[in-house]
Order: sequence, then C-alpha cells, then structure tokens
Amino acid sequence: MNSVLLKTLYDRRWFMLGWTLGFVGFAALMVSFYPAMHQEGALDALVENMPKAFEGLVGNLASLKSFDTYLASQLFDIRLPLVAGIMAIILAQGLSTHEEERGELRTILALPISRTKLLFEKWLALVIITGVTVIGLGVGIYITAPVTTGAELEFLTFIKLALMTWLLMIAYGTIAFAVGMISGSKGLATLVSIFVIIGSFILSTFAPAVDWLGHYEKLSLIYYFPAVDIVEYGIAKTNVAVLSGVTLVALLVAIVVFRRRDVR
Repeated sequence: MNSVLLKTLYDRRWFMLGWTLGFVGFAALMVSFYPAMHQEGALDALVENMPKAFEGLVGNLASLKSFDTYLASQLFDIRLPLVAGIMAIILAQGLSTHEEERGELRTILALPISRTKLLFEKWLALVIITGVTVIGLGVGIYITAPVTTGAELEFLTFIKLALMTWLLMIAYGTIAFAVGMISGSKGLATLVSIFVIIGSFILSTFAPAVDWLGHYEKLSLIYYFPAVDIVEYGIAKTNVAVLSGVTLVALLVAIVVFRRRDVR
C-alpha cells in the first residue's frame, strides 16, 4: 500500500462490512414494522393514549400514516442518529488514538509523509467508510419494502435523507477524530464524544416536553437533521452549513495542533 488512505480502508474493511450489514438489517427491521402501524385501529389507539411528553421518544404519530414520513420519523429521526453517531465515534477513535497508543502512529510519521497529509487521508477514510455504511440503509429499505409493505420510497427522498445522515455522521466522527489527534488521549476523546452525542440526543428528545431545554436545542447536532421536514420540504441550506461548518472547524483545528504536538 503506497497510500495512507488505501491502507486505512484495507485495515478497516471488516469494520466497514460489519456496520454496513448492520445498517442493512436495521433498515429492514424498521421497514418491516410499517404494516403493523396500519392494522385497523392501531394508530388511532396510539394517538389517544400516548402522552405528549413521549413525543420526543416516539415521534409525531401523524408521521406514521405514510411510508416516507414513517421512515423519516422512526428510522432516520429517532434511532439512526444515535446508532450512526456511535459507529462514527468508534471509527474515529480507531483512526486516531488507537494507533498512537500502539505506537503505530510514530512509526508511520517516520516515513516521508507530512503530518497534514497523514491526518487528512485518515479523515478521508472516515468520510468514505461512513458513506459506504449509509448505502447499506438504502439496500435494506429497497430490498425489504416491496416484500413486506408494498410501499415505495422515492429515490430522491432517500438521497436527501442519506446525505444528511452522512453529514451528521461525519460531524460526529470528525469531532471525535479531532480530539483524538489533538490530544492523543483515548479517555479525553471518549469523554468529549459521549458528551456531544448523548447531549445532542437528550436535547433533541426532551426539548419538546421540557420548556427550559427548548432554549438550548440548537446546541444539538441532531437539531440540524429534521428528517420529517426533509421529506416534506427538502434540505435546508442552513442545516447543511451548520453540520459542514462544525466538521470543517474541527478538522482545521486538528490539523493546526497535530502538526506541532509531540506524538507518543
């Protein structure tokens, strides 16, 4: 391998395959639940009995009436950001602090390669791997839907949801990757990553029911991935700008600091 990018992709091939298959199964499972929501009286019973405070955990039940908004609400909006964020963080730590702890990073830096190029190619591997796993969602949806529901999700709608899922994963992963490359500390990278992902999940889940949390909801990265709104109105440029901006800032800070710090 004459490239850090190719070597990284090769080393993470089983990770990429495993998570891609996991996303295929996850999407297929959520698609297969759709017919149960349309059994006679089932949805009406849920609407009548669900407390308003649970809407952040379950989603707006009105979104369950059509297949596209059902997927947006139950797959992309509630569950996927947490699962995909965890996957991106695990990957980012493997690309940053794990190699330094094993002494591999120092060995690689002894080769004729700049620190900037090394960091960028590792980050690019993160971008590619997360993109491949997102494709797994589409495979799971389009294989399962015709068999279990007979419903269809417009391909353009899926592209929009997949693109924003990818941007969110890159933002989560870049934050974890940046902290790891800046500090070289797995503990610090884990702490910051958990704070970001769990904090985002709590803010986006409970803000609709807790008034004072509503003032801080914009601090959540999930806030900029309103899946149901994407299906109904399209992608908001502001949301793309925020997620891309967070990613770019984290990456630039990592490059500046990593070029100067000592590697263990």
